[in-house]
Amino acid sequence: MNAITNTITITQASAPREITISRVEANLGAEISGLDLTAPLTPEVAETIRSLLWAYQVLFFRDTDLDNAGQAALGRIFGEPEVDSIAERKGHKPEDIVPMNTGPYANSYYGTSWHADATYRERPYQVSILRSVIAPELGGDTVFSSGISAYESLPEEVKLRIEGLTAIHRPDGKAKNLIKDEVELQNYLREYSGAAHPVVITHPFNGKKVLYVNESFTHEILGLPREESDVLLKYLTHQFYRPENHVRFKWRPGSLAIWDNRAVQHYGVADYGNAQRQLIRVVSKGDRPVR
Repeated sequence: MNAITNTITITQASAPREITISRVEANLGAEISGLDLTAPLTPEVAETIRSLLWAYQVLFFRDTDLDNAGQAALGRIFGEPEVDSIAERKGHKPEDIVPMNTGPYANSYYGTSWHADATYRERPYQVSILRSVIAPELGGDTVFSSGISAYESLPEEVKLRIEGLTAIHRPDGKAKNLIKDEVELQNYLREYSGAAHPVVITHPFNGKKVLYVNESFTHEILGLPREESDVLLKYLTHQFYRPENHVRFKWRPGSLAIWDNRAVQHYGVADYGNAQRQLIRVVSKGDRPVR
């Protein structure tokens, strides 16, 4: 055993099973092997996965053999399923699973900017789970960035400055990309006119401080002049650009990533041309972030 690899033993399918936890980067990320995600998710297995996630922020699995139903069951160990706010307006239900296609069969984004999922909601998702069905041979990675290490690396004077501040999150850019009907767009923007979240939140399960602003959805910091707010937000969101806070995941068919949507932001890399890429996403309901 070395400093970046650990093993634990759990009972699965009535037999002991050794699970290997391999840290991927210094500040976040672990690849988990030896755990059969297609087997029943017993309370012991569920608690093991949750504990690992709160410790490492994003978990990676290879060759999972999961289908849609198995992925949905995995999502439920973190909470009830949630539906995307735009998909909901199209009639989709929380239990519906709709593939996300990019490339020549696109029905979704081709690449993204840095974001945590749905922070424009009063209660953003708790956990997001993404599974690869079709992956390009080159490119199409997802990069994850830790809000915990982003906060911890801030100068002390900045930590003092942002303590107690609140920011407004809105989905304007996402909505304008995905809703083409102007009347529907304006109705949607009125419904999601701005959620107020602390700039620094406290993680409910590990007690750590998290920098909770992102360049996709965070628009302004309350109580500051607009120019000062813009400068501070740019500085804070750019902490997520720093390689020290990153882990990068290369997708293969059957690969799966689970990330803590409170603690982690992600970035879809658009470098695979017209190659086909299909991902399945499941998300679980979350609570309102708190200081």
